[in-house]
Amino acid sequence: MLLIHQIKVPIEEKLNSNHIAHKLKCSTNDIISYEIERESLDARKELLYSYSVYCDIKNERKYLRNKDVTIANKEIYQLPILNKKDNERPIVAGFGPAGMFASLILAECGLKPIILERGSEINKRTKDVELFFKEGKLNEESNVQYGEGGAGTFSDGKLTTRIKNFRISKVLDEFVEAGANPAITYMQRPHLGTDVLREIVFNIRQKIIKLGGEIHFGCEVKNILKDSSGIYGLKTNKGDFLSKHIILAIGHSASDTYANLLNDGIHIEQKDFAAGVRVEHPQVMINENQYGRYANHPMLGAASYQLTYMSSIKRGVYSFCMCPGGVVVPSSTINGHLSVNGMSYAARDKNNANSAILVQIPRKDFDKGHPLDGFIYQKELEKHSYLNGFKAPVSNIEDYLNNHLSTSLNIKSSYPLETECFDMHKLFSYEVNQALSEGFINFDHKIKGFISNGIMIGMESRSSSPIRIPRDENGECISLKGLYPAGEGAGYAGGIISSAVDGIRQAENIIYNLNK
Repeated sequence: MLLIHQIKVPIEEKLNSNHIAHKLKCSTNDIISYEIERESLDARKELLYSYSVYCDIKNERKYLRNKDVTIANKEIYQLPILNKKDNERPIVAGFGPAGMFASLILAECGLKPIILERGSEINKRTKDVELFFKEGKLNEESNVQYGEGGAGTFSDGKLTTRIKNFRISKVLDEFVEAGANPAITYMQRPHLGTDVLREIVFNIRQKIIKLGGEIHFGCEVKNILKDSSGIYGLKTNKGDFLSKHIILAIGHSASDTYANLLNDGIHIEQKDFAAGVRVEHPQVMINENQYGRYANHPMLGAASYQLTYMSSIKRGVYSFCMCPGGVVVPSSTINGHLSVNGMSYAARDKNNANSAILVQIPRKDFDKGHPLDGFIYQKELEKHSYLNGFKAPVSNIEDYLNNHLSTSLNIKSSYPLETECFDMHKLFSYEVNQALSEGFINFDHKIKGFISNGIMIGMESRSSSPIRIPRDENGECISLKGLYPAGEGAGYAGGIISSAVDGIRQAENIIYNLNK
C-alpha cells in the first residue's frame, strides 16, 4: 500500500480515483482501493483541497520515484490481550475523555469496569447547564466541568492535538461509531460541536454498559482505601467501592477531591498552568482575515485562528480553544466565583468567533509551599472576577490597552448572562497584564481589527491543571500501588484527544500488570 501526498482537488469537487490517477499518471483501472489519510485547505493561489491518501494499486513500486509517494506505514490499534483474569473489577473514577476511553478498553477486554462519576448523566447535566446559562443558577455538582463527558462536552469538541500516537485512530473510530461525521478521521482541524458530542458520549456509555460495565452518577470520591499492599478501594458519598486496580481520571477542576487525596498520602506536585481572558470578534472579520478573497465562498465554514507570542518579559501568550461561530459561557463550579469558557455547536453558525487568550502562569506566581497552591491561586482569580449573578466583567480590547474604562462594547457579546464593563487590569498581576497587552498588539498585526473590533471577557482560568500526580513506568502512582492517575486533571493531557489517549494507555497498563 502507498501513501500519496499533495493530491490537489478543487473545493467544489469530491476526491475520486481520477484525481489519484492524474497525480500518479496511471489508469484508474490500476487503482484497487484508497482511503483518505488527511485533508487540508490550500488557498495560496486558488482554493483547493490537498489530500494525502492510502492507496492499494497495481505495480505499486514503480510509483515510488514520485517524491510525494512513500510506502504506507499505517499503524492500526489493536486491543491488548488479557491473559489472566482478576476476580476484582477495575474502578474508573471520572467519566470525561480519559475515564471514558479507559472504561471502554477495559470493557472491550472483558474486565467489566465500575465507573464513578461525580456529576450527572448527560441529559440531566444538559438541563442543569442550560438553566445556569439562562438564570445564573449554578448546580455545583452538575455543570460545565462536572458530569458525563467531562468539561470538553460543553466546548467546541475540538479533536486537534499536538501528540502523535497510534491510539488516536481508536479514539476517532469510536467517535464515528457513536455518531460523529466520518470525516473527522482525516480533517485538518476536526471538531464535533457540543450538540453532537452530547449524543456521542451517551452512545459510548451505552456500549460500555452492553459490554458489562456499570456507571454510578452523582458519586463523588471522598477518600482512598489502602493498606500495606496498596489501594483496595474508594470511599464515596454513595458507599465504598472495592478494587485493587483503580484509574483516577477526575479532571482538572476537582480541587476538593485532590485535597482529600493529598491528606490520604497521595504525592501531588505543583505544575505551571495558564490564565487569561476570552476574546470575541465578529466571525465575518475572522473569515475575511483568514480566507481573503474567498471569505464568502459557500463551501468554506467559519474560519479559525491559532496565535502565539513570546512577550518581552518571557511569558508566552497564546490562543487556546478557539471557537468559530461560537458563544462564551460561564463555566464555574463554585458559587461566588466566575470562570468562562468557549463553546460551539456543530454548525458553527453564530455571529461571533471567540478564543481564550492565555498567559503562562509559572509556579513562582503562586507557590507558597503547598502542593495545591495553584488551585488556591485559581480560586482567587475567579473570586475577583465574580460579579453578582455571574455577570461577566468585560472591556473593549482597545480600551484595555489605553487604560480606559469601556462605557459600551464594540460588538455584542454572546455571553448568555449579563456583562458589566470593568477595568480588566484589576484581575491580573502586572506581569500578566504586560504579557497580555503585548500579545494583543502582536495579534493585531496578524489579524487586522483584532484590537479595534474585539472585546475581552474574564476570567479564563480552567484551561489546564495546576497539579501533577507523578506515576512510574507502569503508569501507577509513585506513592500508591494500584492507583493509575490519568488525563488532564492528573497533569498528563491537554484536550479531548490527548486525554482519551492517556486513558487508553492507563487501561493498557492495568492489563499489562494483570498479565504479569
